[in-house]
Order: sequence, then structure tokens, then C-alpha cells
Amino acid sequence: MSPDVLRAGLLVEARLGRAPQDALEAAVVLEAWAGVPAQQALETARALMSGQPAAPATSRAAPAAPSRPPRQLLEGFSFVVAVAAIALWAAPLAAVLGAGVVRDALILALPVTLGLQWGMVARHLGRPSGLAGLAEQRNTLALTAAALLFAAAVLGLTGALAALLIVTWTAGTVVIRRGWAVAYCAVVAGAVPAMLLGIPAPALVAGVAAVTAALAWWALATVPTAASRPGRWSRTLAAGLTGVGLGVLLVSDPTVDWADGAAPALALLPSALGALWAGRHLWSLAGAFPRALAGFPACAARDAVPRSVALGPARVLAGAAWRLTALTAVGSVALLPWLGTDLTGVLVGYGLIALATMLIGIMDALGRPSLGVAAVAASVACALAVRALDPAVAGAVLACGGAVAVLLLLPAALVLLARPARTLATSVWIT
Repeated sequence: MSPDVLRAGLLVEARLGRAPQDALEAAVVLEAWAGVPAQQALETARALMSGQPAAPATSRAAPAAPSRPPRQLLEGFSFVVAVAAIALWAAPLAAVLGAGVVRDALILALPVTLGLQWGMVARHLGRPSGLAGLAEQRNTLALTAAALLFAAAVLGLTGALAALLIVTWTAGTVVIRRGWAVAYCAVVAGAVPAMLLGIPAPALVAGVAAVTAALAWWALATVPTAASRPGRWSRTLAAGLTGVGLGVLLVSDPTVDWADGAAPALALLPSALGALWAGRHLWSLAGAFPRALAGFPACAARDAVPRSVALGPARVLAGAAWRLTALTAVGSVALLPWLGTDLTGVLVGYGLIALATMLIGIMDALGRPSLGVAAVAASVACALAVRALDPAVAGAVLACGGAVAVLLLLPAALVLLARPARTLATSVWIT
């Protein structure tokens, strides 16, 4: 290396306080600080960096501990309370409107609601700005809800009841995310004793929908302002379709009568609690990836990372699946004396669908929402095929549909989590 190149190297290191990372950085320093013409700076920098590259440095940074969202448990328990309360609405509503109206309304409302909720999470609620992304659209959302109620009322009692449930559940998502979960639970659960006291159930459901919609509007009106960066419409559409598909799965089993008292909806509680516990554990994935890669060069060969270290994220998934399964099983056993052994298949089906939902969430978080959509589509197709066979076992349609989704998604999740370096590198840029 010539003396001029050596002097250039010393100058670059003095200005940077370290060795240059590449020839382009060295050329910029030579041109900006030494007045070397651009072409000559590039040639000198190229000569300066022509030596053998140094061995990659080993990462020594301590991965930060993952932070869970605030009020996560409160939001989850609020959902459980709301499900239990609304389950108790079924009998009073069926006594006034008829079991067929209530059943058809629930079958229509649940898939639509889940589609809207999943879409809102992908578009706004799951983004850093959260509710701030919806705040500017609160008047449009209020008008949309009013138009939905008016259009549904034209379709008769079934459409009107379905619209009221959709507004209650969807607006409740906004209210809970705002941190007003206690208020939402009080409104929804307060309707139960009122129905038992003889107040007409349809009027109470309409009142709950109106109050919840007003709370959602006020929640958006008072949310702190923040720069909004909504999710892409493609991911929003994928999330919406996934939610609709899961809703179709939940109502596809003909042996589960949603208007037959509170039993079918209450059977959701064990898997909902299990999913809540599992979801809380899954937040440790945010730290599992950097922990699995800490202490190894970024360009280390795949074999250089011990398998026991690389499988750290996969162990987090195993822990979450164990928590979901264990709590679902314990809760189901506790409910069997009250629900009856005939609903054992329903409880198993709900548990499988909860596990599939958790895996879909992992696929979406890792930037593979299309895998979740494909798995849900396959599970719905399987559920409808089993339904056509008219199975005699309660919950067979639910269990088959959920099992198909799990069998499709679990291997994909394990492959992604077992390759933390590749998965992290291809996922950090996803917006």
C-alpha cells in the first residue's frame, strides 16, 4: 500500500474516530474533509479497502426485555365477561323473537364482527398510533353504524338483531382498547339482570348498542392525537377475510344451536381464557429472536449457531400452546357437569380453533398473512364438507375445521421460528 494511501487511511480514521466500514464511506470523508476530487477519492478509497476483510465482530449487546401492551389482561378478561353476558341474552331474546331469529342473527353477526375486528386491528389498532388512526374517522364510523342499523331493519327482525350485535361487539372493541373495559362490561352485563326483571330484551339490546356506540365515539373523540400510519389495505383485507373465516367456522356446526340457551357461547370461555394466557406468553417472542442470535456474528454459518439456541423462539411457541391446551382442558372439565358430556366435542373444537387462531396471529406478525388466509380457507372448506355428511357427534364440524388449520399452520410456524436469523432479517422491514 503506497504512502499516500496510508496517509489517506489515517486521515479517514481520524475524522471518523474508527476504521471506515466500506470504500464509499472512506471516499465521502476524503472528499468532504480533505478536498480530494470525487474520482480520485473513490480510487484512493478502493485501494484503502482492498485488504482482506476482518472477521465479523460478535454481537455483545444485551437484548432488551420485551414489554407487553398495557391493560392486556384487563382487555382479555373484558372480552370473556362480555361473551358470558351476551350468552345469557340468548334465552330472553328467543322467548320474544323466536329461536330461529336469534340463531340466524348470531350466525350472521359473528363472522361479520370478527371480520371487522380483525380488519381494524390490521389497519389501525395494531399499529403504533392505535386508536389515533380511527379518531379522525369517528363521524364517518358513526354514520356507517347508523346506516347499517337502518339497512338491517329493512330486512326484518333477523337483520335488525344482527346489526345491533355487530355494532355492540365492534364498538366494544374500540371502547376496550381505549381503556374503558370496565364501562363496557358494566353496560353489557347490566342488561342481564334487567332482562330477568322483565324489561323487553330487544329494547335492552338496542339500548346497549346505542350506549356502546356512543362510548366508542367519545373514546375516539378523546384519544390523544398522534401521527397515524395505517396498515396496508392488502394486509387489512387479508385480516378481514381471516376473521370472517374464523367466524364461519364458529357457526358452521349444525349440532351447535346458538339460540339454545347460554351453553354454546359459554363453551367458548375455556378456550378464550386459554388463548388469553397463551397470548400473554407469546409476547416473549419479541425477546426470543434477539436472544437466540446474541453472541454470534451476523454472517455466521448456519451450523455455527447451536440448535439448542436457535430453537429458542420455537420453545416459546411450545410454551404458549401448552398453556392454551392446559387451561382449555381444565376449564372444559370444570364446565362438563353443567354443560353435559354431549358438548365434549364442541369444547374440543373450540380449543382447536383457538390454537389455530394463535398460529394465524404468529403468521401475521411474521409477515405471512397469506398463509393464515389459506389455512382458514382450507379449514372452512373441510368444515363445510364434514357438515354435508351430517355428523351425529356434536362439535365434529368444529373439531375437523380447527384440526385442518392447525395441521397446516403448525409446521410453517415451526420452520419460521426455528430459523431466527432468516425470519428476523426478512420481517423487521414489514410495516
